[in-house]
Amino acid sequence: MQKSKFVHLITILATLLCFVSCEYDTIEFDEVVIPPDQEVTFSGDILPIFTAKCVECHDGSIKLDLREANAYNALINGGYIDTDNPSSSELYETVNGGHGSASQAEKQLILEWITRGANND
Repeated sequence: MQKSKFVHLITILATLLCFVSCEYDTIEFDEVVIPPDQEVTFSGDILPIFTAKCVECHDGSIKLDLREANAYNALINGGYIDTDNPSSSELYETVNGGHGSASQAEKQLILEWITRGANND
């Protein structure tokens, strides 16, 4: 009789643990809003992200060379940018999907740069 109560108690605890842990599966981040009058440039905003967080790996030895002299052409000519549907750009999907260590603000800057035409400025 004791063993049956113990098994029943363990089953109840396991079920409760599942419900509690499943309830907090996702973490939502506050969206970073970039005002329309704030300038977003490739050289001033996007390239520094690549230099600080991407060039260590994307240094010309693997696909997508993000070194300063090559980054813009690699992105544009490689098909990583879609100004018609910015959130579907491969660059944005990659960084937003967890590749690399870009912050939420940096991800939003990248998306905003693409949305505004992905100019080489």
